[in-house]
Amino acid sequence: MIKMEKGFGIMTQLEILTTTPYNFSNNEANELIKKMEAMSLQEKIGQLFFLMHSDMYPKEIIEGMLTKVKPGGLMYRPTSEKTILAIKAFCEKELSIQPFFSANLESGANALLNDQSGYGSAMLLSATNDLDLVENAVNDVAKTAASTGINMTFSPVVDLQINPNNPVTGTRSFGDQVDQVAAMSAKCVDVFSDNDILPVVKHFPGDGVDDRDHHLLPSVNSLSLDEWHQSYGAVYRQLIEQEVPCIMAGHILLPAYDRSVTPTIADNDLRPATLSKSLLQGLLRGELNFNGLIITDASNMGGFNSFYPRSQAVVETINAGCDMLLFTKDLEEDYQSIYAAVAAGIISPTRLEEAVTRILGTKALLEKNKHPKQEGLTIEQQQQLKEQVADKGITLVKNAIDFHRLDIEKDKKILLLPLGNELKASQQIEKTLVNEGFNVMTADSKDLQFGIEMMMSSSAKIIERYDVILYVLDYQVKSNQTTNRLEFGLPMGQFMPAMVKEIPTIMLSFGNPYHLLDAPRVPVYINAYSNQSEVVAATIEKLLGRSPFKGVSPVDAFCGRFDTKCY
Repeated sequence: MIKMEKGFGIMTQLEILTTTPYNFSNNEANELIKKMEAMSLQEKIGQLFFLMHSDMYPKEIIEGMLTKVKPGGLMYRPTSEKTILAIKAFCEKELSIQPFFSANLESGANALLNDQSGYGSAMLLSATNDLDLVENAVNDVAKTAASTGINMTFSPVVDLQINPNNPVTGTRSFGDQVDQVAAMSAKCVDVFSDNDILPVVKHFPGDGVDDRDHHLLPSVNSLSLDEWHQSYGAVYRQLIEQEVPCIMAGHILLPAYDRSVTPTIADNDLRPATLSKSLLQGLLRGELNFNGLIITDASNMGGFNSFYPRSQAVVETINAGCDMLLFTKDLEEDYQSIYAAVAAGIISPTRLEEAVTRILGTKALLEKNKHPKQEGLTIEQQQQLKEQVADKGITLVKNAIDFHRLDIEKDKKILLLPLGNELKASQQIEKTLVNEGFNVMTADSKDLQFGIEMMMSSSAKIIERYDVILYVLDYQVKSNQTTNRLEFGLPMGQFMPAMVKEIPTIMLSFGNPYHLLDAPRVPVYINAYSNQSEVVAATIEKLLGRSPFKGVSPVDAFCGRFDTKCY
């Protein structure tokens, strides 16, 4: 019986499989161990790889990767149900051990199926402040995904959105309150599990503190150890006690923990969780008592590839305690790097067996815990539920002028200012308001002449021309961007809110919820958390006074500042 390290202690394969979250009987565990003993070295190494499916790759490329490497997992980018079912059938025919079939189901099946829409965002769901409604939405997502054969999701995001300037967590998070994030995350874990989908919570040790993106560089969770244990640690502790089966390690450093273990550690020797034996085996497995599967965040990110040559990094992550490597840069090169490390004993037989034990144990959980299949929602029921979520989540954050509704009589002339990295929301709003009878002038943020005219014209002229100024902010959370903050146009900031005391000014945000930071004196500010069409439509209904605002902000939209509350 091979012995394994756990929290720098020792566990046998049998102990791993008979302990939470696996809880197999001795007989069940021994059957799995026999299955592993019959596997070739190449098959075991293949299980460490979690590959990506994309419609950019020809079918022959995908099938070639699957048969050559026999990977432990396959993650889908949005595609068709037909494609997913075809790949599943191919794997059943060609592979003796089925891979995990996964997707990023953070807020909807739209992350899996290109003909689906989602439920806005995790933050929109959280803003409903209604766990029953969240359960219904996540249940629909899970059933839709499970019907195609998906059995794993890289969600929920359990990060706390602490830093308003973090460019990548944002609306993917349930908020900045520990209890709220823990409750929403726990509900998602339960619902996905009940639908035979393994939840992979992310991103340990926790994103949302830094103002940088770990896709581009290794980011830092700079909380003190006490602060971390009371926040991120509390969330992970609850989910581990709930027997969450899988955790994603992030390319995120936690210096306070490493310095508590090794006070003399040099800054240059600190590592992100994906490359840190200290964080994975000392903190996660040792102190938090997590015995489940650890998967890296995408290994092609800058946060992963900043410490070692690629050939060494993929080896270091396995030795640090990650059981599976998500994505590759060059599959052949990465496979050979790990194979060579195993052959040379750099990755020990013990470490390889430990990883494969947890991979196969997690797959066996799917069979052990199977639930009866239930009917999903009809298209009409899905639509109603999406509209419910939108209606209940949209949040009136600030109303300093007692705004009730856009009045067709006194607010007929509207200047619409669309700003952001997308334009979906503004286009829908413009069309709807015009159909309602408003005169809408939509500015182009790249129209320098118009912007200068706005800045240089007399107040009387602008007041005569417009009854209301309506900002439509569509700054969506996207990876690989360095900021998500408001830009008022170059070279003069010509679309800044400079007439808030002269013309009623309303700011709608369909993405980043923190725009008051850059527009603190705007009198009316509304967070909608998503530019999905149902959300935009519900926002318009509220602007027109046909529906009250019901959302409860899951974050401090005032950014901890006094002036954002002023007018």
